[in-house]
Amino acid sequence: MSTHGRALGQRRAGLLAPVFALRHADDLGIGDVRALREAADFCAAHGFGVLQILPVHETFGDHSPYQAISSRALSPALLSLSPGEVPGLGKQDLDECAPPDWRATLRAGNVRHGAVHPLKMHLLLAAHRNLMERPDPASGDAEEFASFKRREAGWLRVYALYRMLVTEYEGNADWADWRPEHRNPAATERWIAEHPQRRRLECLVDGYAFAQWVGHRQWTEVKRHCERRGVMLMGEMSFGIGRSSADVSANPELFDLDWNIGTPPLAAFDTNKDSETWGQNWGLPAYRWQVHRESGFAWLRGRMAWESRFFHLCRIDHLRGYFRTYLFPWHGGPCHAGFATLTADEAAERTGGLLPRFHPGRDDDPEARARNDRQGREIIAALQDAAGGMDLVAEIMGDFPGYMRRALDDLKLANLVFPQLEEEPAGGYRERALAAYANHDHMPLAALIPHLAGMARQSPDGPDARRLRLLLRFAGWDGEPPDALDERLLARLQEALFRTPCMLAVLLTSDLLGVPQRFNLPGTYGAETWCERLDFPLGGYAAHPLFGPRIATAARLIRETGRHPW
Repeated sequence: MSTHGRALGQRRAGLLAPVFALRHADDLGIGDVRALREAADFCAAHGFGVLQILPVHETFGDHSPYQAISSRALSPALLSLSPGEVPGLGKQDLDECAPPDWRATLRAGNVRHGAVHPLKMHLLLAAHRNLMERPDPASGDAEEFASFKRREAGWLRVYALYRMLVTEYEGNADWADWRPEHRNPAATERWIAEHPQRRRLECLVDGYAFAQWVGHRQWTEVKRHCERRGVMLMGEMSFGIGRSSADVSANPELFDLDWNIGTPPLAAFDTNKDSETWGQNWGLPAYRWQVHRESGFAWLRGRMAWESRFFHLCRIDHLRGYFRTYLFPWHGGPCHAGFATLTADEAAERTGGLLPRFHPGRDDDPEARARNDRQGREIIAALQDAAGGMDLVAEIMGDFPGYMRRALDDLKLANLVFPQLEEEPAGGYRERALAAYANHDHMPLAALIPHLAGMARQSPDGPDARRLRLLLRFAGWDGEPPDALDERLLARLQEALFRTPCMLAVLLTSDLLGVPQRFNLPGTYGAETWCERLDFPLGGYAAHPLFGPRIATAARLIRETGRHPW
């Protein structure tokens, strides 16, 4: 069954599942596009018309999907490496590089990024060598790959050169540490041309381009598969790009490397302790918006147009940041942790007097607010134009300034609604909206309910008690506040979400299953983050004696509330 009309043209239910968290029987220790196809089948079978995922671009070192090393390059770790799905890859290559017993070990537990990412790239480079050394003219694969390289030359060569240099520097992706002749693509091209091992280096560059060709093929097919199943695929364009990235290396004029993007402390988010004083510092380089403006926001437009190749909808991450960005004069990660206990005076002493600030300006300054409004509208209009027929949903929720709300209405842009964060307005929630209880950054219901109940007992008039009252009132819960999420309350909350006028009502996998699993704690970093996986393939949950009935209840509620896609 194919999809009909724009995604926001009818009321739909959706399921949010990070790709890395999915499973299938033969994966290599991380969710991949095959698991995503199976997730689309699951959605089609249970009435979910939208399958939402997180950004899918390549990362390195820090495996947050919001720290990409390229605005275009798709993550090789999320590709399916079954021999039949990768030209040049045979079963013997797979068994030699990843013996079956090791593959079984990798599949157990959470994602082992340090093992999975190198393994998958090793297999892709082996497939590339096989294809180049033993091309099959009848398949047309070599010709198709060559055509892809010509068509995508504007970004692909820059990325592949950068990725080759990361390998040459033994995994150090920070181009600022590299020799001067490696810090921009033109100088790197000259260096390769004069290198005695030019053939080896060019082969490696070509291998990284090959991995992107495989990714383009597989993600194009995922979109087609979703369309055949009547499911719309929703991706995400992250707000920033990694400081250590091909884009920043090739276009340093677009970024202000002296400042780092983040947020001030947010009361509605639970974060790690390092974020309580100063907020979240993502370590992403700030934008030089005037330089982007002079090009008509060409770089941002190109990013959005790229996402439209693979998705029917796209979430715009951190919409507030396009109006005004919160900036830190120090780096994120361990550096930010070092500021966690400092006063403003102590922090300023370390930075030469600089402290975190909003740019262009603060909303409490009328002139700055007017500038913020103009900038946000200008950038959002450019993104909408570049998106073409792909629907956009802004990541902005809870309390936010009135001028931003007016911009959403004027630009006809959908936004997120989290019922536990805001009172339902007199006229009801916006139709052009996505309603949810949690995404990757939030406590799912099974963790949120006992947390709020415990805090409400300690402080009956506190903000958490208010959030609990909002949530229970939204669900139509008349009894005493519960201490935990049970089957009845889970169903009531799901039904209330599906009955909103919002065109999209999306459940995180944890809020479909009624489990406390979460995929990120804002402000955290390191090897143990962004690695949580589901215990079973989604089809396995449907057959489970506990979770199967919960899934069936959600499917029934989708039908009863008129959100079934057929």
